Amino acid sequence: MRWQDLASPLAQAGATVLGTIIGGPLGASVGGLVGQALGTALGVPATPEAIGTALATGGDDAAQRVQAVETARADEWAALAEQGARLMQTLADKEVSEGWFAWAWRPALSWLVTAIIAQTFLVAPWARAIAHFDVSAPYDQVMGIAAIWLTIYGGGHTLKAVLGPRLGAAK
Repeated sequence: MRWQDLASPLAQAGATVLGTIIGGPLGASVGGLVGQALGTALGVPATPEAIGTALATGGDDAAQRVQAVETARADEWAALAEQGARLMQTLADKEVSEGWFAWAWRPALSWLVTAIIAQTFLVAPWARAIAHFDVSAPYDQVMGIAAIWLTIYGGGHTLKAVLGPRLGAAK
């Protein structure tokens, strides 16, 4: 279980600000801070699992304790919520300012590789059979292009998924 997984249970317990903070862009980074306050109030270890279990089984008593934590440190939680909103706005502004090329080159190259494969393995055999016209590219080159692109695109996403949390923690 992750800290972000507690967003819905916290909101259901009446702590909508805490749910927003945990479920927002700062969720993982402030999870320990929020978790410590919640764990102390609920009398459980400050882990997402323990707090989630306490919220699920604690009933109205757990909801009241969580609401008390939210009320007691309302200014701090509001500041964190505002910081998360600013972060989201900054990311949205950056995405808009970079223009279409910042995101369009990957899908464009994926479609190009798909077109090369389709042309070589689907169109070329029909053109050769019907019109005796060869429009194929050498198979080894097609497979090489596809392999390079899959390594860059798929491998990059895999590295980001595997090493991203580790690199983020090292900052």
